[in-house]
Amino acid sequence: MRISFDTILEIVTSFYDKANYDILIGYHFRVIDDFDTHLPRIAYFWQLQLTGNIDDRSELPFEIIPKHLALKINLGEVHRWVILFTNTLDEFVDADKISLDDKSEWLRKVDIFKDKLIKMLV
Repeated sequence: MRISFDTILEIVTSFYDKANYDILIGYHFRVIDDFDTHLPRIAYFWQLQLTGNIDDRSELPFEIIPKHLALKINLGEVHRWVILFTNTLDEFVDADKISLDDKSEWLRKVDIFKDKLIKMLV
């Protein structure tokens, strides 16, 4: 997979633009002061997951599971996140900004994260 950091950041930004206003999960994001400054960090996380490399090593380590557990997310919210993220990836496939293979690999990584988070929630 060779998605550029700029494309990853664009996808992450597009997703959180939607998620922020989502009736089920938006409240998690609206309480974070200056969430937009957090978006590059999220993009760096995905860059590492998708490419095995990271442009800015100062962003390490990522403590994704503990950070998300602190939000008291429920299972329905996890599933809603996956649906919205999948829809966002579909938009980027339709716009020829990523390939179907890129989308499949990204969703495989999403499933790994989702499964780890769900195990911690139940």
